[in-house]
Amino acid sequence: MNNSYKHLFSGFLLVMLDINIGSFDILPDVIGYILVFLGLGELHSNTGIESFRVARILSIVSAIGAVFEIFTGTFGLIHMSAFISYTVTVFGGLSELLLVVCIYHGMTTHMTMLEEISLSNQFGNENKRYAVIQGLSLIVMSFSLNMPKDGGAYLIALLVVSIIMHIRLLINLNVAKKLFDTEASEL
Repeated sequence: MNNSYKHLFSGFLLVMLDINIGSFDILPDVIGYILVFLGLGELHSNTGIESFRVARILSIVSAIGAVFEIFTGTFGLIHMSAFISYTVTVFGGLSELLLVVCIYHGMTTHMTMLEEISLSNQFGNENKRYAVIQGLSLIVMSFSLNMPKDGGAYLIALLVVSIIMHIRLLINLNVAKKLFDTEASEL
């Protein structure tokens, strides 16, 4: 079980980190989503929690989006209009939003099963916070095509909030990972 949360943590960390040489991403997001996929598979098989199965499917969607990003951005093999590129970006944001909400829901259920009520409440509250903030960010982003040129401050604010929410996700995954580190050391 411990490796499951390690895979989730490592996967989302890789997705968050963008280290580029020119236009080449040394740590492509698709590798991160593969780790998330593996961790969710372990969690679903060990717990039977349906949210982890749904999240696993969404991680495949996110991985496909990441591969698409490699071909459009890194290699420039596919050229799209600004609207299509923007639509793909919004769809990717929506699939990641649903992925994280399902993971938080699964973590909440998992902690309830383990009678870790304080963690269950913490993850449940974080799930709501993440869904609302990232959902609002997607809505605002959908209007960014019509924003005046000086509307960039809004997009920067959205980026900062998104980074904060992803850091909070990593912190919560680390809390779950440490819970199983502690249990493994007690055995």
